[in-house]
Amino acid sequence: MRAQETCEKIIELLLTEGFRYQVTRKDVEKAIMHLRGIDERTIDRWIRALITFEYLTHEHHGIFKINPLKIPHLLSLLKDKPQTKLQ
Repeated sequence: MRAQETCEKIIELLLTEGFRYQVTRKDVEKAIMHLRGIDERTIDRWIRALITFEYLTHEHHGIFKINPLKIPHLLSLLKDKPQTKLQ
């Protein structure tokens, strides 16, 4: 599986869990563990990949901003439902 496809799946999982604009590192780690495994090196590598491919940007300590423009087919989901977590 290509890295960008995996990044998209991670973001899709976060969006279906109720995150729309911001997400905590802990929740990103949970999504990565669900899809790729629980190894710390794996989690760190995928967080770096999400930032490198600009799916996430680092906002504050432990808080990331989701970039919905990287996955155009999910924009309709953002319009339909507001963020339900991390208000």
